[in-house]
Amino acid sequence: MSLANHPASCLLLAALLLSQALAFVHWPVMSQHMYIIRSQFTGGLRASPSPIESSISTKGSSFKFDLSSPTEIDSSNTPPNLQAILTSLVELKSGSDLRGTFADHKNSGGTIANVSYLIKSLKMEGKGAALTPFASHCFGVAFGKKLVENGGSSICLGRDPRLHGERLADSFARGAESVDGVKVLYTGLASTPSMLEFCRAGKCDAAVMITASHLPEDKNGLKFFLKDGGLTKSDIDELIVLAQAEARYWYDLGIVPPSSGNAGVLCAELVDFMPFYKDRLKQAILREIGTTRQTPLSGLKIVVNAGNGAACFFNDLVRDLGANVDNSIHLTPDGTFPESSGVPNPEKKEFVEETLRACEACNADIGVMFDTDADRAGFILPRLVDKTGQKSGYEPLNRNRLIAMLSVIFSRSAPGCTIVTDSTTSEGLSAFLQDTLGLNHYRFLRGYANVIGKAKELTNSGETNAEVAIETSGHCAMKENGYTDDGTYTAVKIIGLLARNAAAGNDSLLDLISELEESPFDEEYRIKIKDGSLETTSFIFDEVTKVLKEKCNAATVWSLDKDNLEGIRMKLASGGFFMLRQSLHDPVISMQVESISAEEAKRVVLDPVLKIFTDHSSSLDLSAFA
Repeated sequence: MSLANHPASCLLLAALLLSQALAFVHWPVMSQHMYIIRSQFTGGLRASPSPIESSISTKGSSFKFDLSSPTEIDSSNTPPNLQAILTSLVELKSGSDLRGTFADHKNSGGTIANVSYLIKSLKMEGKGAALTPFASHCFGVAFGKKLVENGGSSICLGRDPRLHGERLADSFARGAESVDGVKVLYTGLASTPSMLEFCRAGKCDAAVMITASHLPEDKNGLKFFLKDGGLTKSDIDELIVLAQAEARYWYDLGIVPPSSGNAGVLCAELVDFMPFYKDRLKQAILREIGTTRQTPLSGLKIVVNAGNGAACFFNDLVRDLGANVDNSIHLTPDGTFPESSGVPNPEKKEFVEETLRACEACNADIGVMFDTDADRAGFILPRLVDKTGQKSGYEPLNRNRLIAMLSVIFSRSAPGCTIVTDSTTSEGLSAFLQDTLGLNHYRFLRGYANVIGKAKELTNSGETNAEVAIETSGHCAMKENGYTDDGTYTAVKIIGLLARNAAAGNDSLLDLISELEESPFDEEYRIKIKDGSLETTSFIFDEVTKVLKEKCNAATVWSLDKDNLEGIRMKLASGGFFMLRQSLHDPVISMQVESISAEEAKRVVLDPVLKIFTDHSSSLDLSAFA
């Protein structure tokens, strides 16, 4: 058959050959006609699987791709532009999630070379892995394939208020729906815990939340859920392999898949599932208080600080139940996070102080703080409540205190149960849980997925009844709530306790944890790595911990803690401790210090450790110690 008799075939062949040539240079754009030709002859997103997709198995652990970070040009002679893209997909992995710095490209007519250029530029600027709409598309295809393989078909897609969330949602939806049998339901602004609940309620087979939680507004990410919980680290590895195969397919074409830009999300159905979740939380509060009265929070003044994030709906929830919320703050979702406190984070001092001042101004019964996607919470409570109801001495209820308060609740409903925490909890908390409340305290690795996984394992094995899995950061999952990591459900438990306490005529909730021994000095220092590299972070961390262990062997005031689960945790002779660990997600070394005084902390811990860090001062930002 002569191609001369088939001008359309000639035109398509020429276009494909041209795209292959263009993929090896950094052209910022490709001719719009290239996209039109491709659309005309291939009919949309994809007519058939790429050769690479057809040649790999997606069953079990049969993947053969190398998931380590390869060099610019590796031994397989992968072209540099393709290698940059494949490497970036690996670098987006953050535990059991994907996270990166958002980087945009043209929504149609753009080239793969342009995507590669964006990735390389971002890395040169020290901003880490790039999360592009192209990457979102590739992971949409990957997740769609895994879902169909496991017998599912529908994906609910939600996002936090970040301005680029909808852009990523559109690309993900288009990628997922290019897989036969997959449909995407877009619910728009949502909370992370609600996505898992939608799966469990049968509204979808799987869910994906587009969020970067407390990270700066230029960051974004993807969290994946099935009915039995979030994906594991190994699941993410499998998605990366499939996403790389999809990236190779588009690299062969030389162009990026089409998307809507800022025009909206193209998917099977637009839905609004959040009212369902809001009602579920309402019923949970009624159960906690033990009433069917529709306004059980009447008489309580609650300050909600949603931080312009996804938890703004919670203010409406407690208002509908009778609470006075006139002094709540930052209730309009805004992905620029314009307030002085920045991106909402219940651990952030500015965010806590802002909420505390709002509580003082209105004589509030409680302040409730949420992070961006509402999977973490913190609280503000008055220390003193007089006979007239006047409150004073407002203090944070977070970190070890929050764990202690929730443990009080479960010591009543599930005596002798186990509380699983991360490794950074204090010695005083352990004593309070075990000696005062009669509970079991099980320390485990930091990371919400780690503590939740351990709690499930302990409970399912019959070894113990782990009612709560919680981190000092505020991530908290409870057995009664299906081990969902849910800041709004944590708020339900604390507000329910407050309402019961008030009805009984008792004083401040803080009285319930009065026997919790707290260190007079309790600080966390976050030492940033100047080049933004996780490799540099690991190298310096290993060097520093090596020296610390050597000094520990010769010291009389330090001893290696038996609960040295991650990083390095040292006990002090006076009863405190300090701990160094690498951040799970960022180029940061975290140092937590608890001591009987600031003077002792400086003399016994800070000065000696700072001297060790100074040996690497060219690579470290030591301003945290200033």
